[in-house]
Amino acid sequence: MSRTRMAVHACIAIMLLAAACCRDGRELQFPSDHGPHFDSSHEWWYFTGLALDGSGRTLGFECTIFKNRVAAKNEFGYLGHVAVSDPETQDYTYKETLTLPPVNGIAEGIPEISITDFSFDFSDNRTIFIRASSDNASLDLELAPRDSVLLHGRDGTIAMGDGLPSFYYSFTNLQTTGIISFKGREYAIVEGRTWMDHQWGNFTAFGVLWDWFSLRLDDGGALMLFHFRNIFGRTVRSNWTYRSASGDVTYGTVFHMQAHRTYEDAAGACTVPLDWTISIPDLNAEFTVLPLFDSQLFYSAMTPDYWEGLCRAAGSINGAPAQGSAYVELSGYCRLIGAGQ
Repeated sequence: MSRTRMAVHACIAIMLLAAACCRDGRELQFPSDHGPHFDSSHEWWYFTGLALDGSGRTLGFECTIFKNRVAAKNEFGYLGHVAVSDPETQDYTYKETLTLPPVNGIAEGIPEISITDFSFDFSDNRTIFIRASSDNASLDLELAPRDSVLLHGRDGTIAMGDGLPSFYYSFTNLQTTGIISFKGREYAIVEGRTWMDHQWGNFTAFGVLWDWFSLRLDDGGALMLFHFRNIFGRTVRSNWTYRSASGDVTYGTVFHMQAHRTYEDAAGACTVPLDWTISIPDLNAEFTVLPLFDSQLFYSAMTPDYWEGLCRAAGSINGAPAQGSAYVELSGYCRLIGAGQ
């Protein structure tokens, strides 16, 4: 499971390096905590973004690196996911790459990872570089934080579906430039907004189902919400984080989500709820979140299949209109791992 406009970039750099206290006494230290943690069995760096080329064409993308302990070796393997969405043509493509241990050149606390076809590098000038490649899509992007790190769960820790803790923070507003290649065409990205989630811990990663929403509001604000569900579809844990355009951060655990239709894939293997209404009583907020198109399913051989879709969001917070883009991730709506393959 990721992602307030600050005017002065020098202040941003200072905040990115600041320590953030967590409830178990451990302090998050940046930039080292942008790197891997080998005392955690599960960890991921998750990027989802909306990007525009010079002609104004909109593309959505996902780029993820998962780190997981391989029990038989007591070493770590890495999994890369890349996907690109084109709302204009309603085309979607994705790729999964597995890198088995031993994996050399990755060091504890150093925010730089290079695996097969994927890389992540948090440079000395506070810029993030991500690269991913596949036959039908590739990314070569430069991401510059407009805002400071946003901690989730007030102190940077949240309980997962099994009740065990995880460290979790986001960059919710990464200025995005670079190149996206998609189905034989290259797009020069001149602007965009990317959300990065970084999460790690010793929780149970499989058998947990979730609905995750990241709303990137046009005023610079950001809203993250998720539900964990059990196998019967009952919500077992919820969490949300809201950062306003002015920088105020609010946390909560209660929100209501209602889907108004479903999408079934061509294979009949997945039935995904879409067109959501979300209300957050403590914010006096309500949003409608709609996919830009339906067929944004990632069929994985190594993880549960999931829907990861570029969306638009519109609603209000405390009576004031609010709108923007969103990425939504939904798991547990496909019958089998790799069902669509």
